[in-house]
Amino acid sequence: MAAQTVGAWTTTSENGFLVHSCTVTTDATNEVLWTNKTPDSLDTSKPWTMTVSATAAQDGAAAPLMIWGGYDSDIALAGTTARCTATSGVQIGELTDDLGYAAAVAGVCFNMSPVSTGLANIVTIAAVATGMRFNVPQFPYYAFELMADDAATLLAHSLTFKIIQPGGHGAPLATITGVGPDPS
Repeated sequence: MAAQTVGAWTTTSENGFLVHSCTVTTDATNEVLWTNKTPDSLDTSKPWTMTVSATAAQDGAAAPLMIWGGYDSDIALAGTTARCTATSGVQIGELTDDLGYAAAVAGVCFNMSPVSTGLANIVTIAAVATGMRFNVPQFPYYAFELMADDAATLLAHSLTFKIIQPGGHGAPLATITGVGPDPS
């Protein structure tokens, strides 16, 4: 496999929100780049927000970002050319037709609804002013793929994914102190 580093998802708590982060890095020999499955602490039955940022240009042409749904805990994406393949997962759709390939991307934000909002998905970069949004079929896990749309290879870069969700399941419980008499 060509040089690609897929970081593990990490989870932190920020002001009542869970923030899940994953960074993936590729050299210029891959046509695809992907993440591991999302962490168990993401409550996939509730809406979430995802940001994606890039350290450099991703491709010399459009660079679509895809979402995959995993129906088993062993979901995994793989591949270096053409398209990813999945174990225990299916491609759900295209989050954007172009992540913004020409330069580093400070951050693109996606509003993810786990059920239909009644509004059409907005996936074209030209419509970014209206807010990227995607109706996500519910799955226990998700994974993400960036692909070179021009049948060439991606450029060397890193992508950082951040998924933000209020509380979420798996959030640490608050410690209650100073309630009731001392039992000693």
